[in-house]
Amino acid sequence: MTAKHLLIGFDGADLHVVEELGAEALPNLFALMERGAFSPLESVKPPATLPNWLTFLTGVDPGEHGVFDFTVREGYGVRFRAGTVREAPLLAERLDTMGQRTAWLSFPGTWPPPALEHGVFISGWDAPVAFEADASFVWPRRLHAEIVARFGGIAFDDVDEFAADQPGWHEALASKLSDRVERKTKLATWLLEREAWDTFAVYFGESDTASHHLWPFHDRRSPRRPANYAPRPGAPTPLGTVYRALDRSLGELLAYAGDGVEVTIVSDHGSGGSSAKVLYLNRVLEEAGFLSFHERSPVELAARTAKTVALRALPPRLREKVFRLGGAVLPSWLESRARFGAIDMDRTRAFSDELNYFPAIHFNVRGREPRGTVPPAEVPALTRELSAMLLALRDPWTGTPVVQSVMTRDELFRGPFTERAPDLFLELALDDGYSLNLMPTASAPPGTGPWRKLDAEEFLGKKGRSLPGAHRSHGLFVAAGPRVRAMGQGPAHIADAAATALARMDVAPPANARGRVLWEILNDTGAATLPIGEARARPITEGDEAEVERRLRALGYID
Repeated sequence: MTAKHLLIGFDGADLHVVEELGAEALPNLFALMERGAFSPLESVKPPATLPNWLTFLTGVDPGEHGVFDFTVREGYGVRFRAGTVREAPLLAERLDTMGQRTAWLSFPGTWPPPALEHGVFISGWDAPVAFEADASFVWPRRLHAEIVARFGGIAFDDVDEFAADQPGWHEALASKLSDRVERKTKLATWLLEREAWDTFAVYFGESDTASHHLWPFHDRRSPRRPANYAPRPGAPTPLGTVYRALDRSLGELLAYAGDGVEVTIVSDHGSGGSSAKVLYLNRVLEEAGFLSFHERSPVELAARTAKTVALRALPPRLREKVFRLGGAVLPSWLESRARFGAIDMDRTRAFSDELNYFPAIHFNVRGREPRGTVPPAEVPALTRELSAMLLALRDPWTGTPVVQSVMTRDELFRGPFTERAPDLFLELALDDGYSLNLMPTASAPPGTGPWRKLDAEEFLGKKGRSLPGAHRSHGLFVAAGPRVRAMGQGPAHIADAAATALARMDVAPPANARGRVLWEILNDTGAATLPIGEARARPITEGDEAEVERRLRALGYID
């Protein structure tokens, strides 16, 4: 055996897609599911990439680890900080202090890599324009030169998702992503062979990229499916091709890891299709009297133009160098102007980043924001007023509700860094099974109201624009190995997956862990074997009572 525990991240992998493709297409994955446990894995809300991966990699709540997105808001601007603001140790660091030999490959938001005494750590992408890992992404650093000499480097976005509007880009994508999966698998198996590992963890982002761009070629019902698309009879869909490549990789990793390995497979969120409807959330806030815009200014227009030119005209490697220059000062300024430059903050009570994967609203609180207009004492009333307006919002074409739920940050998160999160989070209802598209109001065609429909030439989109595939709240969890029961499907949260993986290593979860150990899927509990479905009981503590009180207070039941 070269690994006791094999931990695999499939970004954006979705259980529904797996079940649709079936055992014939994904034999290795289905073999694990049959002899272990699996689940549609619930994400931290909203189902965004960084807060979920960092929750899994630390075992604690975003309010404890402090990472909510690629950016951190500073007044009326943002800074691209990604995982550099993380406040909690990685599980890799905890295991390293215990003397365990571990290797971690390519998980996003983990730069700079921790200096493990007993292992290897290769950080993954940490920015929307990340292209390739340089030596600063690799620990020990000397390993980078050896990897480049043998494998030619570690690519993040060699398909250039900002060029998705170029002819032939989508037709070539599945093959290119499958090739990248194969290259990463060769690197992983090379490291697996070097020594015996206690834990070997590797991340694949190709399932997410494929889901974002190739969904309409997979889903016949997709409202974003090109009218002239003619699939080859009997051929796998492009999305299915990438899933098959990941399954082949899984088979190779299992073979190299050896018999008796404990296996955990996790995705940070699921995937589904996007609708052809666009919602401009800041325009909604404007029409409801919560927000005011400036007249269009030359500075705002120049910032948006510069951002567009940089993303389209610069080649990927140069684009990344410009992005990182001076600690990402220029892109942070451009992004800040693009998001908030058109808003008249002196006449605004609430505003949104209008991020498609992160529907949220900030309050313009006096004393907290540079030009705050809302007295702190009025925040509860503003919360109720905004929530009522949003829950009453209707789709202008169907008359159906648009917002399924409105949640405060204190309802969703716990911990000292919860204040980094937006004040409100929205869970948008699906439009006949498809996600509505949030897009920046500043980029809307002149005269556009809160809603519009995409033109046919916009259906396939590109990175930075509305994509035809979107995140979903439940991804994929699979656990198999000597310590896991063959029990089939059961509920699980991404934080539970972290706690349970540690339990299978005989390591206690962090004291402030977000999740629980899924004792019901394990065939041993250390002290006793529990019946299926029965969780290990523990006494109620003062911390539990405080948590119940916090949630009741956030819901308004306690003043």
